[in-house]
Amino acid sequence: MYIHKMLMDGVTAMQPDLNNSSLFEVYKSLFDYNHDGCYALDMEGNFIVFNEEAVAITGYTIDEAMELNFISILHEDYVEETIEHFKRVTRGQREKFETVILRKGTGERVNLMITAVPIKVGNEILGVVGCAQDITEKKELEALVSGQNRILKMMAKGAGFQEVLDEIVFFIENFTDGAHCSILIADQERRKLHHGSSPHLPPVYNAAVDGMPIGPTAGSCGTAAFFEKSVVVTDIENDPLWEHYRELALPYDLKACWSSPVFDDDHRVIGTFGMYYCNTRSPHEKDRKIIEKATDLTSLVIQHYRAKEKIDFMAYHDALTGLANRRRFDERVQSAIAETNLEQEEKMSLMFLDLDRFKYVNDSLGHSIGDRLLVHVSDKLKDCLGDGDLFSRQGGDEFTILLEHTTKEKAEAVARNILKALEEPFVIDGTDIFISTSIGMSFYPDDGEEVDMLLSKADVAMYQAKKQGRNNYQMYDVLLDRKAFERLQIENELRKALERNEFALNYQPIVNLCKNEIKGAEALIRWQNDRVGNVSPDRFIPIAEETGLIIPIGEWVLKTALLQLKEWHENGMDGLTVSVNLSIRQFYQPDLIPMIKETLELAGVEPRYLTIEITESMTMDVEKASVILHELKGLGVNISIDDFGTGYSSLSYLKRFPIDHLKIDRCFVKDIADNKSDENIATTIILMAHNLGLSVIAEGVETANQLGVLKQHRCNEAQGYHFSKPVPGEEFPGIKVPS
Repeated sequence: MYIHKMLMDGVTAMQPDLNNSSLFEVYKSLFDYNHDGCYALDMEGNFIVFNEEAVAITGYTIDEAMELNFISILHEDYVEETIEHFKRVTRGQREKFETVILRKGTGERVNLMITAVPIKVGNEILGVVGCAQDITEKKELEALVSGQNRILKMMAKGAGFQEVLDEIVFFIENFTDGAHCSILIADQERRKLHHGSSPHLPPVYNAAVDGMPIGPTAGSCGTAAFFEKSVVVTDIENDPLWEHYRELALPYDLKACWSSPVFDDDHRVIGTFGMYYCNTRSPHEKDRKIIEKATDLTSLVIQHYRAKEKIDFMAYHDALTGLANRRRFDERVQSAIAETNLEQEEKMSLMFLDLDRFKYVNDSLGHSIGDRLLVHVSDKLKDCLGDGDLFSRQGGDEFTILLEHTTKEKAEAVARNILKALEEPFVIDGTDIFISTSIGMSFYPDDGEEVDMLLSKADVAMYQAKKQGRNNYQMYDVLLDRKAFERLQIENELRKALERNEFALNYQPIVNLCKNEIKGAEALIRWQNDRVGNVSPDRFIPIAEETGLIIPIGEWVLKTALLQLKEWHENGMDGLTVSVNLSIRQFYQPDLIPMIKETLELAGVEPRYLTIEITESMTMDVEKASVILHELKGLGVNISIDDFGTGYSSLSYLKRFPIDHLKIDRCFVKDIADNKSDENIATTIILMAHNLGLSVIAEGVETANQLGVLKQHRCNEAQGYHFSKPVPGEEFPGIKVPS
């Protein structure tokens, strides 16, 4: 009451016409009925005034508070800092700060925002008066958002699956009252749960429950996964669900376990999130909200890494058969060359297989049957190979085999086994399908010392096997090298193509999906020659790379595309951009940056209207690529990663490079409207790109359904035959975007 009187006296001095008793009642009302916790302290920090809201916040009654010093209710981590604030107020300063107390009875942390001012009478400071706002919910929300963002950033930067799962556990445990959290992951058949993360549970216990069944009486987690709903066990020692597991838990003082299923986007169980306690207890409402947040975050992470795993798998494997693809095959062959012991007369063999008359099967029975046949053939031929042999699908009905540490005699035996294995028909939908294969073989070091050379010569031998009547094998002979002659002819004609003006550019529109309008064009080179005909870029670009002809050809493409863009701009197509592909040899040419800068100036085009497209494989030398890309960015041009997800390093390099766009490869777009897995992969790429501030362009969009899915997931731009095939520059302005 003495403090009340002092404050009242101060108000009276300013309002002499008001009755002192009335002022006292006004003050008391403001203090007692304030929505904030109001209090006063003497100079030693003892409570001398305490309102009802302060009682609600702290759990102490007014009488109890009058016996306390403020230090006694502080969380130990905040004592020193809060005392310093108190001292400053007693020296006459006004302080606003955050601190944490422990609520009486429950020991629950309560975050407070404190506003404190000195109590002054004349020039004398007699104590402190303050207001306390309970900001616990706000701080928890901020911490939740911050933690989620931290985990998303870890994913975007390529952190390991285990590291991110552990981070979720640490993050959620901070919001509990001493819980030890656990993440278990369901296998593909959803029959068992395997250890994901539980860093604070005993390792012996983790090992014991790893692989626990999903069933109606399988503890908390196995039961939650089985019934697809939360299971709360408050007393492990006496709960029948733990009959088979309590002897595992009780020795480690695990007495309660609450578990919730983790679902994927299709509401299939993919894991569980469990919370263990060392005392019997039931969850409060706050606990239920924390568990819900934990399962949502765990679902996002598991699905992300499963999608990433599929992306990584697809980067090295054929999507149809699951066999190694050309990229993985080439890398393995390169290693095998280095490991072949020539001193012991070891050889390495490459086989090139092409199914005989497969086109007839496709045309007569349909592509669906053809695809199933390829899968059956792949499965049967794998049985003909040893454990160390690598079987790869190159594409279509072409396969390759790597035999390490072999001899010509052993390789011939493998070829004969393959031919014999295909003698029996394949039965598909009740139809007997007979298929045979032609096999060509080359050997290291006899036929070459490079992967491409050995594959090329095996290919030549395979064509000879075809000529010999199919269903046989041939070894490479220099006299068979038809391919070498064709390649030499292409190279000779390619050297004269520029001066003969045989190249042309076609342009495919890139459409802004938000505005439904053409935003840019990708320049695509075409070559028509009188002797070798219409040669696809897939055939002549690799030759141009090897010979160095790609440098002048690339400069011609850039100059021609920019001059065309300038013409479009002058004809009213303002803001249109053009994308130009760089090959790996162009990318690393010493004068790349000056050449691009000079060509831009010559064409009179601002750099912001040019997009340089590179492939992931160009960035294998991360340090060197980073320097080049930053120099390109310094010119003011845009940079796009083409065929994203099929190349060298997926997400790991994105944080290092100044990239503007990612182009989702057409292989992920093809079945996006019909296959949830492909949709999840595309969605993951879009989400990660957006989190990194990148725009996403989808390639190969051919249908309205594909477009609809991409729009649904906020893909920025797209190109493909749904909008237009590549067309000559004069036809480009006439392209209309489908509504």
